[in-house]
Amino acid sequence: MNDIIGDWYSRRLKEMSEPSLSVADVKAETYRFVWLSELDRWMSLRLTIAPDRTAELVTKKSSRYRRSEFGPLAINKRTQISQRETEILLELLEQTNFWDLASYALPSGFDGDQWIVEGVRDGKYHVVERWSGRELRDWVLLLMEKSGADLQPID
Repeated sequence: MNDIIGDWYSRRLKEMSEPSLSVADVKAETYRFVWLSELDRWMSLRLTIAPDRTAELVTKKSSRYRRSEFGPLAINKRTQISQRETEILLELLEQTNFWDLASYALPSGFDGDQWIVEGVRDGKYHVVERWSGRELRDWVLLLMEKSGADLQPID
């Protein structure tokens, strides 16, 4: 990420009380999807894999619709994910070739949503940023479903 985008994204994460995955000493395998929308409330879903291969999913969604203001959280929820469900999530993410996707792609339009997926595994950090990211859609929708939160499907 260039410095301007990185600073802007860092501020959004701070507003959501989300930790940095790129600079923190993250020990556990962790993935985070952040959805920044022009027309809807932002959301973050962070999946942290435990040594026993269960996981914790932290779901956060803002209460405001304006991109320049975050506001208090409308959703702040933790969900425990079983070993089998964790395996399914990781298999689906693997099918997207997440670790081999280019970090950035040119936007394909003027109106849409910013999708950011980060991952940390074995000390390696990777980020994929897309404008209305299609490659990761199935994984994101399953993650949203597993959260159990009232999240609207995203296009």
